[in-house]
Amino acid sequence: MRPRWQRTARREVPGVDVTAFLSLMVILVPFLLITAVFTRTTILEIQPATGGGDALPAQDPLQLRVIVRQEVIQVEYLGQTQAVQIDRTSDAGALESLSALARQLKARYPDSLEATVLLEPQISYDVLVQVLDALRVRLQRHGDAVDRTELFPLIALGPVPGTAPQRGAAQ
Repeated sequence: MRPRWQRTARREVPGVDVTAFLSLMVILVPFLLITAVFTRTTILEIQPATGGGDALPAQDPLQLRVIVRQEVIQVEYLGQTQAVQIDRTSDAGALESLSALARQLKARYPDSLEATVLLEPQISYDVLVQVLDALRVRLQRHGDAVDRTELFPLIALGPVPGTAPQRGAAQ
């Protein structure tokens, strides 16, 4: 019988076979890189509208207020005698009219950055986002390039005065 040290010296040290793992990585890594969705997440900061009534801060020369109702979008601003009414029967046309009006107001008041958006309780979230986009920025396409012009980036949100939020209302 051999001594113990000779028995252990002649054994081969088992190796780790990583060939299968490397094959998996060679296939998996390019697949994940090709199918990955690279997105850019942007966060829009919105302040709540002042609860002190209809008055907006005095430092804004325009004092733009957009009221989104079920049938119409009302646009009010400083120095205006009557609110501009935009019919919401076709939402695409209403949003385009709102965007055109926002561009006109920005051309007249280039220093104004603020707008207040007031909503009725039953207005959907999708309509809110579209109204905010129409007021916040103007996108103009030039071939493959997109030109972004900021209109009113500081937006405050609130409910329409005089309407109580309905609890349990389905939207």
